[in-house]
Amino acid sequence: MEQNLSFPELQDAFSKDRLDKNLNSITVYNPDFKPKLMNRKNEGSYEVINDQGLDKTLIVNNLQLTSRYDRCAFAKFRCRNLKLDQIIIVFGFGLGDEVSYLSKVSSADIFVIILNPGLFYEIIGRLNKIDDLLKPNVHFVIPEESFPFSENSIINPVELYIEQSVYNNLKTKLINIIDDFYLKDFVDNTLAAEADSNLKANYEFLKTATLLREEDLVSFDKKIAIAAAGPSLQNNLETIKYLKKTQNITLITIDVALRYLLNKGIIPDVIVTCDSHISPEKLGDITEYKESLKKSLLIFCANTSRSLIDLFDCKKRVLFSQRQTMIFDYISKEDANFVRIAGSVLNLAAEIAIKSKPENILLFGTDFAFLDNQTHAGRSNSANLFRDIGTVTVKCNDGAVRNTVKPYTYYRYLLEQTISQNKEIRFDNYSKTGAVILGTNLVVD
Repeated sequence: MEQNLSFPELQDAFSKDRLDKNLNSITVYNPDFKPKLMNRKNEGSYEVINDQGLDKTLIVNNLQLTSRYDRCAFAKFRCRNLKLDQIIIVFGFGLGDEVSYLSKVSSADIFVIILNPGLFYEIIGRLNKIDDLLKPNVHFVIPEESFPFSENSIINPVELYIEQSVYNNLKTKLINIIDDFYLKDFVDNTLAAEADSNLKANYEFLKTATLLREEDLVSFDKKIAIAAAGPSLQNNLETIKYLKKTQNITLITIDVALRYLLNKGIIPDVIVTCDSHISPEKLGDITEYKESLKKSLLIFCANTSRSLIDLFDCKKRVLFSQRQTMIFDYISKEDANFVRIAGSVLNLAAEIAIKSKPENILLFGTDFAFLDNQTHAGRSNSANLFRDIGTVTVKCNDGAVRNTVKPYTYYRYLLEQTISQNKEIRFDNYSKTGAVILGTNLVVD
């Protein structure tokens, strides 16, 4: 290591005396930190093993916490793009390498976000010379799940995977970001060729299509239910039927949940579809329900397959994005982006519901998680649909930790953003076995 950069020294064993000394030192500039840490230190499980290369480090839950070879150089490299004269956020303490380096090169406020309180408790009981990084501008934070991301930040990636049951929502959000926007690329680019094909095929057809407008939404009730296709939908069928029968409520369903609802005797008021890869085969045969759906509204996007659109004999409205106006030169940019089109069809359904200015939105089947191997209601084993996509775990409303895939965590993050931007609307979540969705009220019968 460089002579002018001294890092905290990692010891082989935990010491309660060392822990108390270090906590007291941290408390000098962070008076509220200790009680918050003690309140959460027992969350999660951490197996800590010493590891030695050129430098000492720790193996935590079978993952190497830091580099074993010149931790100083690695810390400097990870901080290389930070603006040192602006507020800096460090997600994950690790062994304090980045915090130690930044405390010596920046006088700006540095916020250290503790992603694993139980692990931090163990680590500071193993570190000597922690006082070197404790300065008035270094702030230790036990965060809320909704702690915001800042571009002027660094993330300790290992801490995101060590114990995913702790700060699950915050960690999965950071996983999305640290993956170099993999999820956005996946959502935006994976189906690009198929979407372009549909756009070109729909060029003439959509010249006579009717755009979705405010007047199409005036008939929506002040209470709107959105039915997604998560496994928990099957547990809420009777609730949906009861609400439809006893209350003024508009039921919006996404495309892949439609056939399941129809088979259970539920006719939606609005059907939303936007994915270019949704075909009549993937939707399922709805021939016997065509008459029942005549009073429904189909909202589709410019990239929707023509064969899917033609299945419906009902009122139809189309949405364009501004990007699509490059192909559809007869659509002005003012007519595009009537609502935000981003993420999944569920995200679009939520944006449409919000556009109608409701008081209450009820979410059914918005799981963003697998239930055993089931990803969609009515499918007994559908996890293999995602075999080529990175799997992570997610904390659910019933306290369980379940598998999900990275695109789902991206869609959930987008939905949480939408909810946070519309605080005048109450969002009720009926998915007890689904992922926690920040900003919603969990409905428990």
